[in-house]
Amino acid sequence: MKKLRLTMNGKVYEMTVEVLEDDEQYVTGGNLPSARAAAAATPRGRQAAAAAAPAPVQAPRAATPAGAPNGVDPNSILAPIAGTVQKIFVQADMRVEEKTPVILLDAMKMDTYIHAPRSGMVSEVCVAPGDTVQVGTVLLRYRTEA
Repeated sequence: MKKLRLTMNGKVYEMTVEVLEDDEQYVTGGNLPSARAAAAATPRGRQAAAAAAPAPVQAPRAATPAGAPNGVDPNSILAPIAGTVQKIFVQADMRVEEKTPVILLDAMKMDTYIHAPRSGMVSEVCVAPGDTVQVGTVLLRYRTEA
């Protein structure tokens, strides 16, 4: 059971919701090495480390393969919206099927699932839970198929 509060047009509604089935059956960000390391730090330690650490540098995008439509790399999944990475459902060297959720983004308090546009093998996950992404940020890359 989850207790939720919904505010609509200034009126507050409180409700209890029973979760019948959890659809998040994939690998979550909490199982990735980067998430385990972050969880090991205390909340106060994480805030201090975040304040002291320089801003993360976005990995450069791979060169666009010749013949790719509109300059889009078919081996990358880009963020369609700006938001914060909440969960990652895949890891490098994992096979994904088309339409499988791969990343969960939070944008303005709304969850947006990013789905695999095609089947293939993931070569690299370029973000971690908690990362803020902009439109066009590379979220993950597929292994190049010969």
